[in-house]
Amino acid sequence: MDFLVERSPREVLDRAETHLWLGGFRASLSERTETAALFARTHAPRRGALKRLLNALVGAPTPVQKIRLLASEAGEGRTRLTVLEWRQGEGPDEWARVGAELERWVVEELGGTGWPLEFPRNG
Repeated sequence: MDFLVERSPREVLDRAETHLWLGGFRASLSERTETAALFARTHAPRRGALKRLLNALVGAPTPVQKIRLLASEAGEGRTRLTVLEWRQGEGPDEWARVGAELERWVVEELGGTGWPLEFPRNG
């Protein structure tokens, strides 16, 4: 997903970091630059200690969801924000909705629009 936001890349990434942290993601400080950030969250079932123990013994991977944000200057104080998301393993149902939720947040909270900008067609 790509967006055009009327804010600086640093402000976009800072606000996104706060938003994603509130959503249960942790920021990878070693992956944070002026124009990129990586966020991840893991899923560990809260109940079922026996199931967790069996998964650990069998070597089942811990479900992980990652989001990489790339922010680049788009001129005139605007930022092109690219959101990349991927998952490993079976996570909870809300993980499937993260893309739509992030899109809503960028549009409503940051005032972003889709990139490339789509113009109405004549005729």
